[in-house]
Amino acid sequence: MKRLKLLKSKPRVASKKGTDYQLAVFAYTDANRVVLVTCRNGTSWILPKGNRARKRSDRVQAKREAFEEAGLQGSLNQRHFDFSSSSSEDCKMLRVFPMRVKKLLSNFPERRERRRILVTFDRAEKIVKKEYLGIIREMRKRII
Repeated sequence: MKRLKLLKSKPRVASKKGTDYQLAVFAYTDANRVVLVTCRNGTSWILPKGNRARKRSDRVQAKREAFEEAGLQGSLNQRHFDFSSSSSEDCKMLRVFPMRVKKLLSNFPERRERRRILVTFDRAEKIVKKEYLGIIREMRKRII
């Protein structure tokens, strides 16, 4: 991912299942810990993320992904951040919503498919997939 662009948070609803961008949550705690989950095959650490949903706003869908993949409950910041991808994947952009975590639930839908960890920003930068490194660094500047 490269090139950060700050946008105002506007409710946007997908008219069909969108592949032009995905939604992610940058979840952090009051103790400045970052929440990461493993991808489905368990080989790397990523942010909770997913596809846009039909007839559901991006903010609502982002919160849903955070709950389903990581068991997170919290409040999303009013702003989101768009990261352009330099890869050749179908998804060209990742829309990231910062979330201050209020609860870490032990019972969530994908608990058997993924692992979840809370780590420092420094540790997160060392273990995330390469394309997430820029996101972690940029979000660190904006949150701390």
